[in-house]
Amino acid sequence: MTSRQGFLLRRRAPKVLLLFLTICLGAALAWRFLPERKTAAAAPPVFRDLTLSEALEVQVDIAAGDCCAVALERGGMDAREAARLVADVRPAYDLARIRSGQVLTLFFANGLLRNLIYPIDRDSFLEAWREAGGGFRGRVAAVPYETRRETVRIRIENSLYEATLASGEMMELFEPLSRMFEYDVDFNRDIQPGDILSAVLEKKYLDGKLAAYGDILAAELLNNGKGIRVVRYAAPGGGTGYFHPDGRSTRRMFLRSPLPFVRVTSRFGMRRHPVLGYSARHNGTDFGAPYGTPVRATASGVISGRGRDGGRGNYVSIRHANGFASHYYHLSRFASGLRAGLRVDQGQIIGTVGSTGLSTGPHLHYGLVHNGRFVNSLRLQSPSLAPLPEEKIVEFQKYCSQIFAPFSRTQAGPALPRIAVKAGPLPLPARSLRDPR
Repeated sequence: MTSRQGFLLRRRAPKVLLLFLTICLGAALAWRFLPERKTAAAAPPVFRDLTLSEALEVQVDIAAGDCCAVALERGGMDAREAARLVADVRPAYDLARIRSGQVLTLFFANGLLRNLIYPIDRDSFLEAWREAGGGFRGRVAAVPYETRRETVRIRIENSLYEATLASGEMMELFEPLSRMFEYDVDFNRDIQPGDILSAVLEKKYLDGKLAAYGDILAAELLNNGKGIRVVRYAAPGGGTGYFHPDGRSTRRMFLRSPLPFVRVTSRFGMRRHPVLGYSARHNGTDFGAPYGTPVRATASGVISGRGRDGGRGNYVSIRHANGFASHYYHLSRFASGLRAGLRVDQGQIIGTVGSTGLSTGPHLHYGLVHNGRFVNSLRLQSPSLAPLPEEKIVEFQKYCSQIFAPFSRTQAGPALPRIAVKAGPLPLPARSLRDPR
């Protein structure tokens, strides 16, 4: 190579290098921005084409003292992922509010959490899912129940509680049924063997199984040959209430008892005191019940006394309208925030059953005073409250004839077949969940 050729080559080298770099840059830009390009680069996992039935399902029981992140780690999630999940779904639902006894259901695919299900209550649940970018989102949705209107017929031999248990119905039906008649019937004294309680109500089914109850629309108690009917209907002041077919509200000024459907251990009148040993007038009624049983105010009023006294133990006194006052003795504890001067509503919890003061065992002494004199609460006929207005009676009675029609068809028929239903955590079958994306 001559010196002239070497000189020319050295002059052209920068131009060649610049051209080479320009071609490389153009190729790179074309690769990046041309719309028709195809790529085999790995993309973030997308789970929407998977069904929950194809995922690995893990159920985590929430123990007392658990925080959600700990429960998620126990279910197989990484600690950092669990913390991110809790933070990401907080706008929809705060998982710090999880309760012991509930169940978290986790669905995994390829080792990563795909979905989470948490039953908030009987009617709603949280669903959280992984997004394509790796984060999480959540929503609160209604449980997809199938609601059916059905008629239930329960024959009572000893108690409504035992009859409900023997009928095959879920035990959560017992309390609302008994509350419908608590102003009219003393389930301690008035029930006779062979009494029948019938109800038209809403049953909620999930995956073909009974999961919960809705509203009780109407009920009838045949008690010692006498029928007592109660209907759920729009109340005059708004909302709904329970009424008799003549338009009278089932609500009365006083509940029949501060402890529904427990045994009476000592009645009003003369008796021999179990601790002091001598006979004296018993100015109240004693109800036997386990420690911790909630005690309700039998009527609305103002707390006139709350404290501890030698014989009465822990006690609460309430002043009511029309010269009435009620007294509750031997409580184990008081309701939170209860104090003298506080107004309480009928049925509000004021304390729990105990055995403080002169007492031989857990029970509640309930006393009722009218115009300064003790009266027998079991014989009190308190007035009905808030009846339906007269202009509503005709329409209401037409509705009653329709809602009670199933009872005439079931009175002579056999009892409904027993269905074994186990009450437990809210069941949420996979196919009831919809992919929200």
